[in-house]
Amino acid sequence: MQNNNIPQVLITPLKPALIMGMAQKLPVLVRVQAPDPDPAQKKDRKPYHLSLVIDRSGSMSGEPLLEAIRCAKHIVDRLESTDVASLIVFDDRVKTLAPAKPVGDRKALYAALAHVRSGGSTNLHGGWQTGAAEILDGVKQAALARVILLSDGNANVGETTDTNEIAALCAVAAEKGVTTSTYGLGRDFNEELMVEMGKRGGGNHYYGDTAADLFEPFAEEFDFISNLYARHVRLALAAPEGVKITLLNDYPVEQREGFPLVRLPDIPLGAEAWALVELEIPAGMALESGNQLLQAGVTASTPDGSPIAIPDATLTLKAMSPQAWEALLQDPLVVARQTELEAGKFLDLARAAAEHGDWATIQKIIAEGRLRFADNPWVLEVLEGMAEIAKDMDSARFRKEAMYSSRKMSSRVSAKEELLMSTAEDGSVPSFLRRKKSQGKAQFDDGKDNIGQ
Repeated sequence: MQNNNIPQVLITPLKPALIMGMAQKLPVLVRVQAPDPDPAQKKDRKPYHLSLVIDRSGSMSGEPLLEAIRCAKHIVDRLESTDVASLIVFDDRVKTLAPAKPVGDRKALYAALAHVRSGGSTNLHGGWQTGAAEILDGVKQAALARVILLSDGNANVGETTDTNEIAALCAVAAEKGVTTSTYGLGRDFNEELMVEMGKRGGGNHYYGDTAADLFEPFAEEFDFISNLYARHVRLALAAPEGVKITLLNDYPVEQREGFPLVRLPDIPLGAEAWALVELEIPAGMALESGNQLLQAGVTASTPDGSPIAIPDATLTLKAMSPQAWEALLQDPLVVARQTELEAGKFLDLARAAAEHGDWATIQKIIAEGRLRFADNPWVLEVLEGMAEIAKDMDSARFRKEAMYSSRKMSSRVSAKEELLMSTAEDGSVPSFLRRKKSQGKAQFDDGKDNIGQ
């Protein structure tokens, strides 16, 4: 039974039984839920430590840079006076406009933002590295230490421009307590780099088609941070000998003492992180008397670093005749998550075709997806959005939207009662739980025009 006031692990199989005496594969959904928010129990928190790192290379000149500054100001406006912030800008050179210190009355940060000017090439690694170094020493005093990186281009100068090397450095920084979120702008940035930095850096990754689309993901990021409940979420799965577990999401997997741990996303209040696994069950385990097939344990900590106690969950299923098993209904939430992961693979195939300008194959993939995913309104909305982008035959834009949408489907946190909601109702939920039809386009009006210029 679900309890929305405590953290918990829930395990749900596609069907609540096995086929007697048969070897079989069983999809199983594992959910880690945070409590619902309780406004009456608002607590003091440790300060946030944020480094705002802005690309000011020549291609950011004009509206992109103005919008980036506006978004950065929005975050500064929402920080507490005791939070710590720094501002770093980079082109071929890196410059610290405001070193990490308490926000106070914000005047120093406002003045620094007013002096951001466009420049030359893109030393992305250098900008990120300086931002991470600014907040590294204060990690233990922070509820969250995060680099927020925005760029519209490729890393083309600096100590390293290699995607794997930069992403690996983000992973090292995350282990030390400094996470990374990235924001790509437009059609020319390196999406593989920006996604990998966010993924391995323990943060988030967003992009905007245009400068005007930047505000929504920036607001989403801060809402996510402000509602954060659980960090460093690690899922340990164990099964009896002979039962094989296969993770279907694209999550990082860590090895601790030879035991695999799935690194789930950080979880805000009122949300859940989820993983879909496939159990390969030998015939000898499918017994009428039942067998325990899976145990799930979770470790996590609060933003302040205190451990969160979450009881383990287990899955035990009995077996029945094939005829009786066929009559069982599939769990609709497991089906929905299966559909999302499969749709993500479709988008990956379409992205690969776009690399070669193969628009005929893309049209076939989208047409097949419309038929296969007809029962999932959100997936259909995403596919229709991809079809619109394909009309322009803009390979760079198509690849970015396909990658970010695919990643969203395989690694997002979701609302705990999402199955009961229509996509039209997503505008009423927190921004970080919305199912957008296009990751690169602003979709919701949250009062952007009321934010100070």
